[in-house]
Amino acid sequence: MDNRVAIITSGFLPVPATKGGAVENLIVNMLNENEKQKKEKFLIYSIFDNVALDESKKYKNTDFIFIKTSFFVKVLDRITHFIAKNILKKKNSQSYRYIFQRLSFLWKISNDLKKNNYKKILLENHPTQYLCLKWNKNFEKYKGRYYYHCHNEFPAEYGCHNIILDTKNVICVSNYIKETVSRNINMPIDKFSVLRNGIDRERFGKNYSMNYKEEFFSKYKISNNDKILLFTGRFVPEKGVYELVEAIKKVKYKNFKLLIIGSALNDLDTKTEYESLIENSLGTVADKVIFTGFVKYDEINKIYNLADIAIIPSIWDDPAPLTIIESLVSGLPIITTNSGGIPEYATEGSAIILERNEKLINNIALAIDDLLINDDKRNKMSQSGIKVSKDLSIEVYYNNFIELIQ
Repeated sequence: MDNRVAIITSGFLPVPATKGGAVENLIVNMLNENEKQKKEKFLIYSIFDNVALDESKKYKNTDFIFIKTSFFVKVLDRITHFIAKNILKKKNSQSYRYIFQRLSFLWKISNDLKKNNYKKILLENHPTQYLCLKWNKNFEKYKGRYYYHCHNEFPAEYGCHNIILDTKNVICVSNYIKETVSRNINMPIDKFSVLRNGIDRERFGKNYSMNYKEEFFSKYKISNNDKILLFTGRFVPEKGVYELVEAIKKVKYKNFKLLIIGSALNDLDTKTEYESLIENSLGTVADKVIFTGFVKYDEINKIYNLADIAIIPSIWDDPAPLTIIESLVSGLPIITTNSGGIPEYATEGSAIILERNEKLINNIALAIDDLLINDDKRNKMSQSGIKVSKDLSIEVYYNNFIELIQ
């Protein structure tokens, strides 16, 4: 038997995370910690990317299989996305961009799983990955040795219900996800565990040179008198970007800038209708809002260090956004919503937690004004966030993860 733990990634973004992605960066952090502690040998299945291939060469305790997408599959995906967007007018047309790429990716992995015999299999973040086990009847070969890392609710089961029920352990990012998924797929709760996300606390807790601040402020025409509000994440409706921009229009405090860090499709040169809609609706606050687009993860921590307040206004049941942890570790007071697993990470001492109702936009504006004018309150929330984040390190995450799969 091969002594490696095989991790199946999304088939959309590469690992190492050269094109971003919260789950992809979480995997990279875990692999980096494994280079220090050396408790496992990993094998990563990733979509091919030249930069990721180069990055992968630094790992001694992890091997990588990069899977290329054929020209034919790329053409099929372009046609499918065009039909979904322009003919069928699907609101979620972005979800149709890589259907055949991912199916091709999973088929090739299924064949490799059949050919080899890995110690354990970990499916990362999407139930379509169970198809790797369904095809070639790999679920029989790996019975009792496959795990699912659940970052979101199940959108569907893709004809894999019984295979899902036979999962050794469904590892969830929050109690919210544990309870919701267990109920929705009618799976015994004792087959679920909770593994809270973690990040590199040392890196996010660092201060950076004045040179970086001066360059950044100069690039985006930010005054030293401005307070910095920070939104980081995918530029999609469920993350509450529209609500945030509308709230900004109601803020009375004058000297501030809102940084919106991220895009709908990570490091891809595509702008969605939603992004264009928001940018075109700024009106009187156009000079207050800065869209940076995608920023590489190794620079994000520097931007957190420049900010005064983090705003994470999710309007869906967000399972456990890493942006919450990054903000806590960076000492940023947080304005967020009572959504999904967020309250399991952000406490009332470190965050203003708002209800998702018809008053949300107005309440975001009030919370922003409250924190902008109250230095003492911001400082207390900052210290509280740093304190509660001590158990959200990548070291704790890694050791708990290893214990769960052993």
